[in-house]
Amino acid sequence: MSVALIAASCGGDDDAADEPDTAEEATDTADDGEASEPAAEPSGGDDSESSDDGKSTTLIATLPQEPASWNYWEVGANALRVPTFYNVQETLVEVKPDGSIVPMLAEDWSISDDGLSYTFTIREAMFHDGSELDSADVVYSMLKNAESPLSKLSAPHLIVSSVEALDDTTVEIVLSQPSATFLKELGNSAGYVVPENFLEDNDAGSTMIGTGPFVFSDYKPDTSLTLTRFEDYWGDLPYFEVIDWRFVDDETAALNGLLAGEYDFVTAVLAEGIERVATFSDDAEYKVLFESAGEVSYLWLNVNEEAFQDIRVRQAIAHAVNREEAIAVYDGYADPTCLMVVPYAEPYNSDYCPYPYDPDTSMSLLAEAGYEDLEVDYPFAAVASHPFTMEVLTQQLGAVGIKVNSRSEDLTTWLDKTWAQGNYGMSEIRDSANILQYGCEGGREPLGKSSQLCIPEFEDQLALADSYTDNDEYLAAMSDLVKTLADLAWVTVIAAPRVPQVMTAGLDGIQEVRINNAVDVRSARWSD
Repeated sequence: MSVALIAASCGGDDDAADEPDTAEEATDTADDGEASEPAAEPSGGDDSESSDDGKSTTLIATLPQEPASWNYWEVGANALRVPTFYNVQETLVEVKPDGSIVPMLAEDWSISDDGLSYTFTIREAMFHDGSELDSADVVYSMLKNAESPLSKLSAPHLIVSSVEALDDTTVEIVLSQPSATFLKELGNSAGYVVPENFLEDNDAGSTMIGTGPFVFSDYKPDTSLTLTRFEDYWGDLPYFEVIDWRFVDDETAALNGLLAGEYDFVTAVLAEGIERVATFSDDAEYKVLFESAGEVSYLWLNVNEEAFQDIRVRQAIAHAVNREEAIAVYDGYADPTCLMVVPYAEPYNSDYCPYPYDPDTSMSLLAEAGYEDLEVDYPFAAVASHPFTMEVLTQQLGAVGIKVNSRSEDLTTWLDKTWAQGNYGMSEIRDSANILQYGCEGGREPLGKSSQLCIPEFEDQLALADSYTDNDEYLAAMSDLVKTLADLAWVTVIAAPRVPQVMTAGLDGIQEVRINNAVDVRSARWSD
């Protein structure tokens, strides 16, 4: 989830805040509405290394959020995957930005004619601890992923009947039914590969061991995470020798730091910095790439609340939401939508919207249901766009007679009390999970980890959709599935944001499409 939920606790960046001279100058510039100070030479710091072309081989990038833990197996925060997925930790296969699937730790694979048996040939590769990758590591990883409390890891494995090492370099996975998406999911979180017994032998909350081109080297809580190039990497070595991720939750400080040459790359502008994005777009010293909508914003309701058992109440809340107003926080960098389609460009997306903005109908439904004096508890995460969205939704629901009792929580508290424990009436997040991970047996979203709601109609459609191997049938089933979720009105989808990524003009190789939310820096380099 995203800012979303996804994230975990935010950490300020003392380095950014303590740059009085340059930051002050940059602030003045920003106040003038211009991003005019020329960008400093790419990167770094006085101690940064240089490549043969004399340019720094250290990339300094800011992250708006910091995960509470680096345990990939139990922390679903985007903040964990953004700097590490594909950079540190790799998967069996790789999903490319165009949706194609290519080899990663499996250099080859075959699928039986009945679509049930997948046989993978594991490549020669080394983990960052010096051990060699073999089929035992893959078997361990797949079985562990299946046990994860995170549906992104475990849900795709619900249909797995067995995982077996046929020899040191061959692994067979047998499914109980054909799946349209299983192989692709092995290029996302469900395909994480770690050394055998990694979770038992290591403190997964503070370290990562992968096979990726960068080593998880130095983590300083509230400050930074340093990745260093893995010289024994099985593939092409990346250009940068060091990736210096700085945790900067203050977007003004992050953008000012970019202007001052302290940072090379602001990986996401989510809130107060949005209004400054256009000035960077217009400045030749910088460039802005918009992440293709890889997540959606939505509000959802507590399935245990008595009032929400009446679908008329849920429909009334959905009709009360004016999406055009709610997405103003994104300053035009978002599309209103009613469907849970991730990524937003999936071909089964449409303009279907069963409950468009209609306050009169909303009030009528509340009256019919006998809930004209409804009150709703609304805890919100006090980060990124969520406070603004809370204000808008509170006003809109108030306009139809629903009293919203909003309360602010820091992100760590929100993830625990609201998302995990279910202490809420309604709330709002941004999430990158595919709708196929929303089954009640999958364990969570979009209704929070505490939800146990199982809707037979939805569950049946969900299982059926993934079983189609014919693409047309699959797309039709997915279209029906997302419409059914919208009809149920437990979830009201609001927007598909396009997150701005702001960087110095000389930085190339950053992708607009983030696979599994990751900022993939494997191909990043300075332009010639």
